[in-house]
Amino acid sequence: MNLIEKREFIRRHLHQIDDSLINEFYEMLRKEDVLKAKLISRAQKSEKDIKSMKVFSRSEIEQKTNRAI
Repeated sequence: MNLIEKREFIRRHLHQIDDSLINEFYEMLRKEDVLKAKLISRAQKSEKDIKSMKVFSRSEIEQKTNRAI
């Protein structure tokens, strides 16, 4: 069964699914959207930091990490 057939099958049977499964599926999709937005935001911030030269060298990161331990 290809993707289009699977989507059509789900659409035809959606009214038969109980609320708990619908809620579970909804939460899963919502969490994916939230995660995607967070990752995009982090990537954009990283790009901005790189452009403005707000970066650390490897040795600086190692020093900060060693001090934290």
